[in-house]
This record gives sequence, structure tokens and C-alpha cells, in this order.
Amino acid sequence: MIETFLIVSCAVYILQYSLSFIGLRRSHRLPRRVPDRYPAISVVVASRNEEQNIERCLGRLLAQDYPAESMQIVAVDDESDDQTLAIIERMAREHPGRITVVRTHPEQTHARGKARAIAQGMDHATGEIILLTDADCAAPAPWARGVVEYFAGGADLFGGFTLIEAHDYFSAAQQLDWVHLQTLGSATLGMGHAVGVIGNNFAFRRAAYDAVGGYRGVPFTVTEDFALFLAMWQKGFRAVFPCDRDIRMFSRPCDTLAEVLRQKQRWARGGTENTVPGYLIFVSALLMLIAFTIAPWISSTAWCVVWGIKFACDLLVMAPNMARLGIAGQLRYFILFEFYFIAQALVTPILLMNKTVVWKGRAYRS
Repeated sequence: MIETFLIVSCAVYILQYSLSFIGLRRSHRLPRRVPDRYPAISVVVASRNEEQNIERCLGRLLAQDYPAESMQIVAVDDESDDQTLAIIERMAREHPGRITVVRTHPEQTHARGKARAIAQGMDHATGEIILLTDADCAAPAPWARGVVEYFAGGADLFGGFTLIEAHDYFSAAQQLDWVHLQTLGSATLGMGHAVGVIGNNFAFRRAAYDAVGGYRGVPFTVTEDFALFLAMWQKGFRAVFPCDRDIRMFSRPCDTLAEVLRQKQRWARGGTENTVPGYLIFVSALLMLIAFTIAPWISSTAWCVVWGIKFACDLLVMAPNMARLGIAGQLRYFILFEFYFIAQALVTPILLMNKTVVWKGRAYRS
């Protein structure tokens, strides 16, 4: 009985990652075209208590390789208690006409927290294409231009890869964890299904946003960016999630284990509202986790076989994407990531028991 379970679990995992490999190849062939004219775009950045990060974020956006006259930066301060607003206002004065400053205000809609901040920033956005990122992120110079070239290729929605800035073992494990999750998202979209995007490297046509009523028209969730993406995708707008070095975003790592656990809890709570393919990926991972746990009861050989299959499948989909992202050297942390993945997978069910999500000092019931 146990042997049969191990065989089935491993077969399901192999099947899922084989399909993911096919999906990735399709995502890698997505069209990117230089437009005859680069359109007006708005980059919306919502920030709350980000005095340590906001200047770097806005500085990188100001340095984009995109026509300055066609790029608006909308910097939203979401009731910060620190110097975030003062920094934004100073940078707006130093770069007249480049940064639109927005301060959030109370409203009675579905939009809460970050979703409310972005929605109110959207009220001031003038671009026909909207790009979203976070205050703790740094965009490389080709980012905005590269994103827009996918829209010129026919996309209506865009999700890009975000890399955690790795400087030690802990942040390297986070980096590979993010790459793994985004790789599955890109692969699944390549197969015609949506399971997630990263909200700090996310873009859409203004027409698509308006068609679903924006953040105010989407029911509240702690993973608000995916809820908006899914609403637009289900309306028939074409989505892409390419793995492209030009349009990778960089984000600060969590500094402590407590921060990682809060992040995982938020993602896990949001994941309870996923699509059927998202649930199937979760079931596949759960079966493999159980197989890994019970395999030693059979033999050390069975345990090694289960480990080997998981390693091989994960490497099959991650290695090509890491090479495309220019971080193939980070594969030296692959074994560390595998143990990190198992550890956080064991903790996630416990995290799900808490339905209250705390983010930026605010509590939300999901």
C-alpha cells in the first residue's frame, strides 16, 4: 500500500513538471516587438513606511531607458508614519513633471490596504499601459521598455519575474524559492491556465483594468494583484508571463525568519482562492511531501529515490529559467533551497490556521 502511494506520488510529480517544462518552452516563445511609437505609460508605486527603500525605487524608475515625456511615475503614500512622503515630495520637486504624488484617503469600496493605494494612484494615472512595482524594488534600466515591447507583441496583461537580492545563504534560499514559484506560474500560463503573478512586476492595459472595474471592482483578497490579474484574464484579455533578463525586477529579501513566515502566511491565505490548476499544483507538492516523509519507513533506497525524483524535476524547470535570468551561478544553492522548500511546506498548513494577515502594521481577515 505504501509502495503504491510512493509510486503514484512520484508519477504525479513527474507528470506535473513534464507539463511545466512544455509550458515554459511556450512562454519562452512569446512575441516581443519594438513598437513604431512607444506609448504613454504610468508606473504606479504604492508605499507605506518605506523610507529606507523609496528613494532607490524612484531613482531607478527615473533612470529608465524609456522616453521621459511618455512615462509618468505615480508615487502613492499610504498613510506612512515615517519620512516616506517627505522623500517622495522632495524627489518630485527635484524632477519636475516626472513624479505625480498621491496621498491616500478613506473610501468605502472593496479596495483595502495596498489595493486601495493603487486604486487611488490609478485615479491619477494617464498612461494607456500601467506598470506596477513595489517601493522595495529596483528596476533595471531596460525594464519599462521591455515590458511595453510585449504589449506591442499583442499582450494585454503582463507578469514578469522578480529576483530576491541574494547576499547570504538565507536570502539565496528565498531567491530560489521565488524563482521556483514564478517558474511554475510562467509554465502554467504557457499551458493556457493562470495560477499567479508577482504584483511587483505586473502590467496591464488601462482598458483591461477599466473593463473589470479595477481594484474597486474586485472582491478583497490579501493577494490583490492576482485577483485583479485573474479578473482581467477571465474577461478574455491576453496574458504573458515571460522569463526575460531585460525585465527582471529586483526586490529586498526578508531579513528574519519571522518576516518570511508572515509572507508565507499571506501567500498561503491568498492561495486558498486560487484556480483549479493552482490547487492541482498544491496537491502534487503535498503528495510529494508525504512521500518524502513516509519513504524512510520502506527503506533508505526508497527515500533516496523520492529525493532524486524531486531534485531532478525541480532542476528540469528551474535551471533553464535561471540561465535566462542570468543567475545560473545561484544553482550552487540548489540543495539548500530543497531543504528550505521542505521546511516551509511543513509549516504552511499551520500558518493557514490563522485567518488574520498582518501587513505593514495593518490586520486583514481573509
